[in-house]
Amino acid sequence: MIAGNPDTFAVITEKVANWRTDDKVSGMLHVCINGVAYPRKPRATDVENNIISLFDEQTSAFSHPKVSRKLFEMKGKKLFKRLSAMRFPQYYSGNRNAEADCRFDAVFLGPATAGYHVFVLSDGQSIRLVIGRRKKKKHGGRLRYIDDVVITAEEYQRTVNRLYLFFRGTLETPDDKCNN
Repeated sequence: MIAGNPDTFAVITEKVANWRTDDKVSGMLHVCINGVAYPRKPRATDVENNIISLFDEQTSAFSHPKVSRKLFEMKGKKLFKRLSAMRFPQYYSGNRNAEADCRFDAVFLGPATAGYHVFVLSDGQSIRLVIGRRKKKKHGGRLRYIDDVVITAEEYQRTVNRLYLFFRGTLETPDDKCNN
């Protein structure tokens, strides 16, 4: 299933029934930004846990983008470095116990081992997605900027809604299913 427009922003995902292990839904989950799919090679992942975290009402910047006009207007690489340093200060400050600022949390798409992170933020009217990838351990675990895209809030919300509907059964608790 493709949710969104792969030329700007889309999520490509598929549940694969025979990849199911321990009652978990496995499959593929990739993000497209400006016509490029990440991770670059197809990889199996625990789709269920990835999707549940994307729609967490308390913490997900994916389903509830935070607004910051100041950050939104920054140039791509500078913005990515700033967001990375906020979210992963232990790699940028040298302090392993530094407190992370999770307001503009990184969304992990695809398998964690792929190392891709997407930051999602808004200026109140548009959505900006900034993608990067974790460097090798020898570089201190920092993230490197890859690309970013700005789309309308309406286009973004259509993509999020389509993804939510595709995984609705996965996201519901047993109590939710009984109330429908």
